[in-house]
Amino acid sequence: MVLVGHAAPSYGQPTPPPQLPLLEAATSFAEKVKVSGFAQFDYLRLERSLDELGDGNREPLNEDQFLVRHARLRLDRDWDYVGLTTIVELFGGDAGVRPIGFDMHIGLPGAKGKPPLVLLRAGQIPVPFGYENYQEPDARRFFGERTLFAHGLVPGRFDVGAALEGHVLGIDWVVAAQNGEPLEAASFSGRDPNAAKDISGRVRVVGELVPGVRAAIASSALVGTGFSPGTQPTKDSFEWRDLNEDGRVLTSELIPIPGSAGRASQNFDRWGLGADAQLWAQIPRLGELFLYGEVALAVNLDRAVAVADPVLFGRDQRSLGFYLAAVQDVGEHASFGMRFEQYDPNADALELFGGMTVVTRRRFRTLTSAVAAKLPLEGVARARFLVEYEAQRNSLGRDNQGRPAQLDNDTLRLRLELRF
Repeated sequence: MVLVGHAAPSYGQPTPPPQLPLLEAATSFAEKVKVSGFAQFDYLRLERSLDELGDGNREPLNEDQFLVRHARLRLDRDWDYVGLTTIVELFGGDAGVRPIGFDMHIGLPGAKGKPPLVLLRAGQIPVPFGYENYQEPDARRFFGERTLFAHGLVPGRFDVGAALEGHVLGIDWVVAAQNGEPLEAASFSGRDPNAAKDISGRVRVVGELVPGVRAAIASSALVGTGFSPGTQPTKDSFEWRDLNEDGRVLTSELIPIPGSAGRASQNFDRWGLGADAQLWAQIPRLGELFLYGEVALAVNLDRAVAVADPVLFGRDQRSLGFYLAAVQDVGEHASFGMRFEQYDPNADALELFGGMTVVTRRRFRTLTSAVAAKLPLEGVARARFLVEYEAQRNSLGRDNQGRPAQLDNDTLRLRLELRF
């Protein structure tokens, strides 16, 4: 018999404990977190690969290998005016698991489906210099890797700092202040050896030219301060050279090496200017055609390919790079593309030939051809198989007599990619 107004007793069954407010809050937070990510698995064959170890670091010179190129997880949580984004690299090679991007942002939302009117971001964020660096993340790029000059000027894409950005009447703009040592810089990666900060900015105009054809044009600029590490003082010393190869030390074989006073660290100015354009057009019976290109001029800005140090070398280092690319979709399940790039990391390099000092051109030229098969999966997931061949002409090679020569470094890449 059940009494009216009272719950029926549950004999032999434990009473469930009340749900804690903290657990409720955590559950509510997790339900509203947007999870996305991608993984890329490569097989590489490089023409420069050798079954040998490097003379200096004794690291393997073989680059024909299977490789987990990226495995990243992204978490987004947004409230009305505030948001949080975290990007973690789950397979970072020697670096292991590490944060790639992290930012907190606050701003004024725009119209539905449009970017925010004004947004302030702080954390480890992309450097707003160039199209590939700022607006083409690794998961969305058709080609396997960024161009060489984009990597040289902004290695790793991300740097720690703050940015203010906005959108009005088809114009996107962003201004950022960052440490100046991006994530994959050759030295001081993720740290800042001087007090000065890099200031960069980008303005982009996007619009529809005619029905079915959209276009965008943008310009970028960066001004900053680089750091030239000094040298420690040394004492007088000597070295022994066994001139007669008898294994015995003679006074005549001892060569004195005078000590030096060392050199203090110094800062230097660096800057860069860039421009890029994109065009999207629907081709009947095929799909979308994407044409794009970019050019950049920089002074003392290279931080990965030919690291600039005007204090050490006694002159500024001027760099010039550009690329042109085209990607054509073929229905929903295939696409192909080509990209030509050229990068001169040190346009004023000097060398001694025949007793005369001359300017040498040490350009990198690469023609990349690629085809991809795409497979849409359930929901927003997508799988892709990419076959890509890079034909690179590298002017940094030397022949048997030590004279400059072309160093061919063609690369075959097979990539399996999953994005969700």
